Amino acid sequence: MTASDSSRQRAAKSIGSERAEHLAGLIMALARRDGMKAGDRLIEQRLADALDLSRAPIRLGLKALEAAGLARGEPHRGFVLTKNPTSGAAQPALAAVRRGEQVYASIAGDVLSSRLTADVTEAELMRRYDLSRAELQRLLDRIAAEGWIARLPGYGWRFAETVASPAAQAQATAFRVVIEPAAIAQPGYELSHEVIVRLRERQQRVLDGEFEKMTIGEIYQSGCDFHEEIIRGAQNPFFVEALRRVNSIRRLFAYRSFADRDGMRRHVREHLRLLDVLELRRYGDAAELMAKHLRRPLVAGLS
Repeated sequence: MTASDSSRQRAAKSIGSERAEHLAGLIMALARRDGMKAGDRLIEQRLADALDLSRAPIRLGLKALEAAGLARGEPHRGFVLTKNPTSGAAQPALAAVRRGEQVYASIAGDVLSSRLTADVTEAELMRRYDLSRAELQRLLDRIAAEGWIARLPGYGWRFAETVASPAAQAQATAFRVVIEPAAIAQPGYELSHEVIVRLRERQQRVLDGEFEKMTIGEIYQSGCDFHEEIIRGAQNPFFVEALRRVNSIRRLFAYRSFADRDGMRRHVREHLRLLDVLELRRYGDAAELMAKHLRRPLVAGLS
């Protein structure tokens, strides 16, 4: 084996280890968001669906959690948590996720404030945000999937101008005001009691002060998860996919300001009120509540 071959193998091994640790952090962040505790099962398919990944990378992340002593594999049960996601032991696993969210927020802020040129190179971004190539690639893949950057032919990347405009934010809101109440008003709409209970528990935890400990990305994702679960009750995947697409674009604006804590609490209370009405199967009233909720000024990405 040549020295260059050995160097490439070490680099590949390092990147693979870094990816596994990142996946482990994503799983722990999700477990924390869902209020999971030590002893709870980490179900591969449920994690894959929630993180929009295949089961292979989920398995990689679970094994990394096991190696870190945060989960263990059990016969016929799969993996279970061995530490609470809010414990000190879980913090190193969550550190990479927090780091990624901080850099993502910095890039979003720089794009919205025109501190970045439309065309950028990977070398420039790595220097500016002090990133490894693997870290940058994950961020670029994520941002590209969200639709506000695209690879240029041959070399470099280009930020989309339209998604950073005030008009795009207004258009995203107008679109949601149309599709989300319409989904609730669909014949056959139904949200199971289990889903309502799970959503209510999560929103109550946020209202009780959990958002003070959450990253910007986790706060935003909490709102996205809530609305996507609500729209899923229409049993129409086109509604869900359309909302996911617009939520990806909205994420850029959500990072602009998260200062209005009272506004955040108001939004969560509206989420809880909506769940109460949905539980009573008053779907016409729920659709009206949703439209009113969405027409309020956007606060912290939680609407």
